[in-house]
Amino acid sequence: MRRIVFALTASVLLSGCLLLPAATGDGFRWRVEPAGELSRPDEPGSLSMGGIAWISNDVYWAVTDWHPVVWELELPVDPASGKPQACRLRRKFSPEGAVDVEGLVRDPLDGSIWLADERAGRIRRYDSVTGRGAEVINLPPPMQNFYKDSGFESLTISSDGLTLWTCMEEALVPDGPRATRTQGTDVRLVRFVRKSVKDAWTVSGQWVYYTDTIAGGPWFNRKKEDLSRSGIAELCLLEDGTLLVLEREFSKVLIPRLRCRLYETDFSSATDVQGLASISNAPSLKKVEKRLLYETTGLSMYEGLCLGPKLSDGARLLVLVSDGDKKTFRSVMTLRLYPLAR
Repeated sequence: MRRIVFALTASVLLSGCLLLPAATGDGFRWRVEPAGELSRPDEPGSLSMGGIAWISNDVYWAVTDWHPVVWELELPVDPASGKPQACRLRRKFSPEGAVDVEGLVRDPLDGSIWLADERAGRIRRYDSVTGRGAEVINLPPPMQNFYKDSGFESLTISSDGLTLWTCMEEALVPDGPRATRTQGTDVRLVRFVRKSVKDAWTVSGQWVYYTDTIAGGPWFNRKKEDLSRSGIAELCLLEDGTLLVLEREFSKVLIPRLRCRLYETDFSSATDVQGLASISNAPSLKKVEKRLLYETTGLSMYEGLCLGPKLSDGARLLVLVSDGDKKTFRSVMTLRLYPLAR
């Protein structure tokens, strides 16, 4: 994602959350409630975060995208409400050879980390102490052909360390166009599996997810380029196998604004497109179904999402961390995740 320098500083004037009522479709299982939001520390500078992973208790690891650095976040929350109480940062390391990191997971089998690098177009393992790079995941050919600034944005791993999901921000070049104000974009959600930590990741399925259209108007920079976009910012795999998708749009409605939406997915009738070089003319293609869980509109561009600890009432914590080039837009938000009543 290219860096955007905002000219506005009054984000509180645009902030607002919309919580939609839960539907009860057979393939959907979850609902969320807002918990709290706070600003991240002002320093060190350029904390434009693209990925976050829960480590233990109040400890998380997050990564800045440009000039990547992995940070340890101490994020204590109220055990009843899930509201964040503070956010403290400690630098860990700079990942060797990383360019523009947008996704981070901690490998539960050996404690290493995997980083999804948008500009480099790769997913690579790193030593979590030294930051030294190791093996790179072998990607299927379609994933090597993505639009500029719309490469890897997400990474999530199962609690047993044997399943990994990723996707690009928008469609691959052979799969169709990027999102516009009249149509969304088709993104391949790609699942990798392995038998043990010693085995290589192999693709075990690809499914098409259709994003929302760009709802706002054009957002022009000084070069008169339209920066408005709509795509996937992050994925989060729940312990029951449900995949959550965080969509992110930036556009202009009177003044620039950002819209972030959290969706639950249902793959039960979706077509596995693994092996297709292009989906643009695939017959009888059924896409992943989705249901909106939560939406926030303002100037906090949430890009990182992970599952956190359980709260005192049994709810699971969801933690979101924002991108942002100025301190006004650096935020952490928490949500409470509950199963739907049946």
